[in-house]
Amino acid sequence: MWKSMKIASLLFTITMAIGTCAYGQAAPAAAAVAVKQTTLRVQPAITYPGDVLFVRSNQATAVTLFGNTYNMRATNGEYVRFIPIPIGTKAGDYTLQSADKKMKATLTIAAKSFATDSITVSKQMASMQQNTARINAEQVKINKARSVSAATPYFTSAFQMPVQGTLTTPYGYQRIVNGKPSSRHLAIDIANKEGTPVYASNAGKVVLAESLYLTGNTVMIDHGLSLFSSYGHMSKLDVKAGQLVKKGQLIGRVGTTGFSTGPHLHYAMLIGNTFINPNPFFTASPYQWK
Repeated sequence: MWKSMKIASLLFTITMAIGTCAYGQAAPAAAAVAVKQTTLRVQPAITYPGDVLFVRSNQATAVTLFGNTYNMRATNGEYVRFIPIPIGTKAGDYTLQSADKKMKATLTIAAKSFATDSITVSKQMASMQQNTARINAEQVKINKARSVSAATPYFTSAFQMPVQGTLTTPYGYQRIVNGKPSSRHLAIDIANKEGTPVYASNAGKVVLAESLYLTGNTVMIDHGLSLFSSYGHMSKLDVKAGQLVKKGQLIGRVGTTGFSTGPHLHYAMLIGNTFINPNPFFTASPYQWK
């Protein structure tokens, strides 16, 4: 009897292993795995010249827009890319598509005008902009600092204003220096008294912290995905290159070093070496842009 029970138990185990149901019929085959739908998203869907797009896809490794091809970066299980919108881009509807032309997404660039901003500086200060040899040599150093960026973003939330104060020059204004057109102001200037604390607008890695010719005491932070922030004209630096910083961490103090007419922070954001409007980053994380 004991032997019979062992045989019965063995038969039951084999039956369960091959998926036989209680009625002796084979269990139905597992349902077919659903095919993952390919996606291509552009955030925000409506934007402006000088702003930036955040492109996301679960499959596309490269996309085309404005006649250019942009390679995507693999991070957190998807492919992503920031694409700056040239400040001279005409208003209208545009199509973003994957390089293989299998996926498309539409976006709208709305019209935007930029005012002028006139300043008067001393002849000595004005001459600083004529020293192209020094400016170009320093630009090589700056470009190198921004040539490498983390593949995974350091940021997880919206950016914060780096300093309290008065906005004196918005992004995109045409700068007039001593009555003559100069370069466009591709940053925001926030005035406050010298020594006012300046904080990192988000988490990242300091890639440059030193005195530069035009922007004076300057800090540059890599936030990942080729997104950088820059803080200029400071009176003091409180961080060093290579240092990891948290959002809201003290990095320096307001000053008037370099090409500056008074104490303020010159705050800029860039995709690689292309300046972009910082303001959209203060409202939400790019992952939450609509």
